[in-house]
Amino acid sequence: MKIDMTLELKDIPGTLIEAIEPVSRHGGNIRSVLHLRTGSGPVPVEIIFEVPDELSLNLIKNSLEERKIRISEIKVEGKKYYEKETHSFMLIGHVIDTGIMDTIDRLNEVGMVSDLDVLMPSPDEKSSVMMNVDVDKEHSKKLMDVMDEISTEKQLLSIKSLD
Repeated sequence: MKIDMTLELKDIPGTLIEAIEPVSRHGGNIRSVLHLRTGSGPVPVEIIFEVPDELSLNLIKNSLEERKIRISEIKVEGKKYYEKETHSFMLIGHVIDTGIMDTIDRLNEVGMVSDLDVLMPSPDEKSSVMMNVDVDKEHSKKLMDVMDEISTEKQLLSIKSLD
């Protein structure tokens, strides 16, 4: 199977090697690596490789996600297999006291929290959290359902972006 995978890498020495290693480890044969440094923000990297089967592709994808490497798109034999969407949420309430790590862990079961900003004026006051969550386009509804469930359970005001 021919795979065309687009990643968004941090511009830090060693990150490209860290992204390529799972391809090799899980039976992929790399054909091409293209990247363009834009000077700011993440570096888009396109890796073209072949894998023997879908299991190998899923092992590579999961390994990259475990390493917090952002995948923006996967094409298999020229057809879209995975397309990332990023959703932004603002949570207002006792976000820290109700278990911010639990919230992140539950969202990471569907997608991946990729950015998090916290404003906590004092321990007694309500806090606010702005977060971006990357998710496969096919799982966007599930992500929204999980966020609604968390907000209701923890009595938080959830404001979703209109993207």
